[in-house]
Amino acid sequence: MKKKFIYPNVTKIGKFSLRNDESNNKIKIEYFKSIKEGILKDNAGRVYLFFANNEIMKIGGSMSKGGIKSTMSFYTDSQQGNPGPNRFCIHLLIEEELKKQKNVELGLVMNKKIKAETMGLKSKKNIYVSAFKESEDFCKQEYHEFYGKYPPWNFQENGTKYPSRLIKLHNEYIKKRI
Repeated sequence: MKKKFIYPNVTKIGKFSLRNDESNNKIKIEYFKSIKEGILKDNAGRVYLFFANNEIMKIGGSMSKGGIKSTMSFYTDSQQGNPGPNRFCIHLLIEEELKKQKNVELGLVMNKKIKAETMGLKSKKNIYVSAFKESEDFCKQEYHEFYGKYPPWNFQENGTKYPSRLIKLHNEYIKKRI
């Protein structure tokens, strides 16, 4: 019997779906009603996970202002503006999973903010910090220890390239924008 990887520190906070409008963006996210708006807009650093049928597909981290809602807009709105290949490709990978009728969800790991002495150029003061990068790396490490690799969409960590068909679409998109 195959061992199951359990992740009690992850809270699922939303579900992706296909858009049904004229937007260039193909996906959207609906946050679960049980998740308070304060959590969605909390500026503390965060670790986020994309799941497809309960399988972790990507582990990432962010400290962008506006909380996880702001972080996810970089993915859900990545078919407009000037997106990098990462968010552009992940957007399309989520779309592909949804078209296969998979349940694509968003998970979140939040660490408590702690007071830490922080150095400026000439002085120091105690401020609240959250160790999101350390937490992100720790999550990836635990995943790697269990599976012997990183999640499928953590291309950089796995030393793999984005699917060439998606990079081709990204390059065409960038050329068209210019």
